[in-house]
Amino acid sequence: MIMTPPVKISVLVPVYNVAPYVGACLQSICSQTLKDLEIICVDDASTDESASIVKEWAEKDSRIRFFSASANGGLSRTRNLALKHATGEFLMLVDSDDWLEPRALECMYEKARIFDADRIACGYRYHYEDEPERKDFFLPEEAAGPDKDWIFCTPDTIGRIHHGANGMMIRRSVVEKCGRRFPEGLLCEDIYFHYTTYPFCGRACTVCEPLYVYRKRAGSITDEFASGHSLKSLDYLKVALLVLEAWKEDGLIEEYRTAFLKMLVMSVRNVRKYAPHSKQKDVTRTVCRVLREESLYRPEEDDGRLTDREAKLLKSWLAGKSGLGFSYYWKKMRKRALQLFRH
Repeated sequence: MIMTPPVKISVLVPVYNVAPYVGACLQSICSQTLKDLEIICVDDASTDESASIVKEWAEKDSRIRFFSASANGGLSRTRNLALKHATGEFLMLVDSDDWLEPRALECMYEKARIFDADRIACGYRYHYEDEPERKDFFLPEEAAGPDKDWIFCTPDTIGRIHHGANGMMIRRSVVEKCGRRFPEGLLCEDIYFHYTTYPFCGRACTVCEPLYVYRKRAGSITDEFASGHSLKSLDYLKVALLVLEAWKEDGLIEEYRTAFLKMLVMSVRNVRKYAPHSKQKDVTRTVCRVLREESLYRPEEDDGRLTDREAKLLKSWLAGKSGLGFSYYWKKMRKRALQLFRH
């Protein structure tokens, strides 16, 4: 029996109420210079014309495979459904209101092939609907520095590769080996996916070009975060604790303990930035309990691998203190004053 080799890339596109945008997204994928791919679209019970538009595209391009969820389940569940149907050598995630530059997949796949990398991150640019002339970019640094083009995936390098799901390509066999999926019902799901799959990768590299175009729309989750009153931002801490459980389950927590501490600091600082002040004491209690119960922070071992700020915050939390200084309250007061002034 002749075995058909897998396509080079499975592009996973979750779809939900994006009728004005999904056509442009699929156009950018179907027009890629790398042709050996499959495009897996999963509609999350859209209430607009999104599903019909995707079906029309599937009739025009046989590489598009369309699936529909029976009920709305959220972004993570939709991505997980797409993962079930993927057969490609690599996985690439693209949100259905974003798009790719024409050579995006070719550039990323070639770099993965040349350097035998399991995970590849590219740069992206923002497209602001209300300010189309505005030019903002995120360009990842060369992760490995000037001497080589790739890095080994270790606890010391896990923070050097961008953790976002968009603009990320990962070898499918790695995802299948570790069995990790996106956590359902939570935001910041891409952080979980990065931190729980990275230890199973061998090499990683970056493409320092803005190959992914990220559409910024009014009323998005990031807009809500910026308000400083987002309960959803508490998911940063929930996801960090899920990563802790996953690494314990995989027998990795001792090896990745300092990496977890750095991730915990990053997560809590995001909660501090976006969550209501009334929730900050609960966050401190949770972090204090986890650090003590798990014996995670060991100053004599860790401080040399942590920044002074990271070590200071961890010591404060371990003592049951919030670590909120004058600058925190000053920023909150200024933001609130500006909001009142605008109204």
